[in-house]
Amino acid sequence: MIICVTGKIGTGKSTVSKFFEQKGFHYINMDELGHDAFQKNIEKIRKAFGETDRKKISQIVFNAPEKLKLLESITHPTMMEMLSQMLEKLNNEDVVIEAAIKRRLGIRQCDVTITVASSTETIKKRLKEKYSPERIDEILEQQKDIVEEGIVIQNDGNIEQLYARLEEIFQQLHDN
Repeated sequence: MIICVTGKIGTGKSTVSKFFEQKGFHYINMDELGHDAFQKNIEKIRKAFGETDRKKISQIVFNAPEKLKLLESITHPTMMEMLSQMLEKLNNEDVVIEAAIKRRLGIRQCDVTITVASSTETIKKRLKEKYSPERIDEILEQQKDIVEEGIVIQNDGNIEQLYARLEEIFQQLHDN
């Protein structure tokens, strides 16, 4: 079974993904594949942006949607190729894929999609130690196209509530 976990930043995607990893699923993090794809395409990125510093490039693409599309056109095919190779090697084993931008990437290999959602207030509370309020707003603006699909988990409570809901979902999936 392949489970895709999606949702905005600060909603608990990693916690949900790691829950399934603890249940024996292989864990694939698309953000990590994105970093690898960036490195594999460093010369194309240098040519396109005149720059290879990820922080600088993230500032460039935030303010220019066409630049974001350009970066994604360079990195996304590599990410998807890497994902396909990993899934092929795992050959029908249980896998959980964490992918905030599942739809933009075009991931279609999922048997089940779990969207982790949280209120904007909860997201801001969770991220306030890591990011400025302005940066949080910028990231949420970039992620406004992330839609809820599949099984939706509203994660505004504590970890025990989340795990209880995940146990229910795991049992439902296991029973099918």
